[in-house]
Amino acid sequence: MEAILTRPVQEGEQEKTFTEIVSQVLSESSTFLRNVGLKQTAAPKSAEKEESAGLQQKLQRLEAHAEESEAKSQKQAEQIDKQAEQIDILKKATVDTQNLVRQMIEFG
Repeated sequence: MEAILTRPVQEGEQEKTFTEIVSQVLSESSTFLRNVGLKQTAAPKSAEKEESAGLQQKLQRLEAHAEESEAKSQKQAEQIDKQAEQIDILKKATVDTQNLVRQMIEFG
C-alpha cells in the first residue's frame, strides 16, 4: 500500500483515495471488505469494459475515415497524372502548330 501511496500521479490520472488503494490491495474475495462495508471492485471493471468498447468504436471510425481519405487521395493522384498527360499533348500540339505557321510564312 505504501508503494501505491508514494507513487507519483501520472498526467491525466486522478490521485487514488485511501479506500481505492485498500480495495486494490485486498483481493475481491476478501471478507474484510464485506465486513467493513466497502464496495468490491466489480463496478470499475464494467466501466473499463464500456470505455474500451467506446474506444474500439472510435478506432473503427477513424480507420474507416483513413481508408476513405486514402481512396480520395489515390483518385486525386490519378486525376493529376491524367492532367499532366493532357498538358504534354497540348504542348506538343502547340509546337507542331508553331512549326506549321513558320513553314507557311517561309513558303508564302
